[in-house]
Amino acid sequence: TMGVPLLGRVAMGLIGFLGSVRYGFGIYAWHVANRLEKPKYTVVQRLARGVEVREYEAYNVAEITFKRPDTMKAGTAKGFRGVAGYIFGKNRARGRRAAALSEPSEKMAMTAPVRTTLKADEAVAAIDEMKVSFVMARDRELSSLPVPLESDVKLRTVPAHRMACRSFSGPPPSQEKIAKLRTVVEGEVEKGGLKRASDEVLVYGYHDPFITPNLLRRNEVGVMVA
Repeated sequence: TMGVPLLGRVAMGLIGFLGSVRYGFGIYAWHVANRLEKPKYTVVQRLARGVEVREYEAYNVAEITFKRPDTMKAGTAKGFRGVAGYIFGKNRARGRRAAALSEPSEKMAMTAPVRTTLKADEAVAAIDEMKVSFVMARDRELSSLPVPLESDVKLRTVPAHRMACRSFSGPPPSQEKIAKLRTVVEGEVEKGGLKRASDEVLVYGYHDPFITPNLLRRNEVGVMVA
């Protein structure tokens, strides 16, 4: 009769231990991500409802573009795998027509954020075009970056620009959440007398979606402004 309560206590203790270990790994992942290189920007204006306007310096990205993905989640996963593959070695040095198996590829440092750019309707329910990109290290010129082995991975420079955005914590946002926050940002942009510079909505994720606790994950939804 004493065996069942004892097994229950052991099971609860094991669950608690595993939870503590996972949370510990999550905190470590959060600290690591916070130290990653990010694009340089200056906050030039603070609007209501937590919206701020930033002025970004130009930076380079590796990017994949999808037309009408079935869902944002599916497009994000596929895009992430593609650009992650590029920075982790699916590339070849410039000046070589093809990479032989014996030739070493280049593994590049992770940066933040992972950028998702959407062209969608107001509810972000129907996505016409989706781009997923990683920011390249600041000390690399575009012409010095290795060539992607996957033809759908493209390298380009994002010009200097202004962005109005709102930060929030939690898991990667749903399409409904993005639509809600885009409405907030666009409303404050209009009240502030600013004009949109693009019809795209930008979604930035600064931490991994698996290990880092949702409470600590930093996300942003924003729009380009003139």
